[in-house]
Amino acid sequence: MRNLYPLFLLLAMACSSGRQENSEKSAAGTSSTSFTLSDLQGEWQQLTEQDDGSYIIFRPCDADNMMVQVNSDTLMIGWGQDASFALIKSFYIDEAGRLVLSVHDQDENLAKTYYMQWEDDNEPITGWFFFGLDERPVRMAHESILYNYTVVQQPCSECWDDCEEEE
Repeated sequence: MRNLYPLFLLLAMACSSGRQENSEKSAAGTSSTSFTLSDLQGEWQQLTEQDDGSYIIFRPCDADNMMVQVNSDTLMIGWGQDASFALIKSFYIDEAGRLVLSVHDQDENLAKTYYMQWEDDNEPITGWFFFGLDERPVRMAHESILYNYTVVQQPCSECWDDCEEEE
């Protein structure tokens, strides 16, 4: 029976209607949101905030942009120069309305916990807490809205002396 609990939880959440507003208010005074795992499916790219408050997709010359990919029950995090793979074991909504993902990291053979919150009520934009709630969340946009953001490629010359860039 204990092994069936995550399945029942997943089925109950799958039958709910996605990202509906919860009637409870969080401590910050904004409404919390409910989640289903299907809301996270696909690829998420990190957004970088500019001085004017706008966001871009920044592509460094010596690494990839940070990204998250959710495919069924698999979580892949592209850290820039490497990636990690984890199986999503369970998830729930905490008292602040954040999604808490309990995963098993395949590379390190460790149980880990990641937190995610919706950053925008109208767009699929999330904030991921990869290193605990004391750190600022990494803002990410779903692949379905990446066309809304300017992509800035860092010049090769800022990383290496001996690069040949196209003019």
